[in-house]
Amino acid sequence: MSRYGKMNLIAMIALPVIAGLGSVIIFGVRIDTQVFVIGTNAVPMLIGGLVSALLLRSVNRSGGDDFYLALSPTLVPAAFGLLWYLSGIVSRGNDSGREYFAGPFYLLALAIVTAILAWIGYLVVRSKKSTA
Repeated sequence: MSRYGKMNLIAMIALPVIAGLGSVIIFGVRIDTQVFVIGTNAVPMLIGGLVSALLLRSVNRSGGDDFYLALSPTLVPAAFGLLWYLSGIVSRGNDSGREYFAGPFYLLALAIVTAILAWIGYLVVRSKKSTA
């Protein structure tokens, strides 16, 4: 596995784990809550991670250097999610459950949009390299 593949895997695992730890801090130790939070945060990371893995494979085959473009479907939602959950831990609003329920849906939308944009960006970069 390449260095970028490891980065992809770490980002895919880190967000659900951080969200699960945050839910322990906010709600206490409740197994059903942790399973829900980790599971719902794993879905956008799996989608972004799959697209990133496919893009990384294409970048490795073509000998390109646009690895961070390929990693963006995983790294962008992971960074946004980490900021989302860490700010929720720090602020401790009145309705903490709302951020843990709505957050994964926002992350899923962000992962899909970022995946589409990264794929288009990769195709543009590849077409410019083939014409040059």
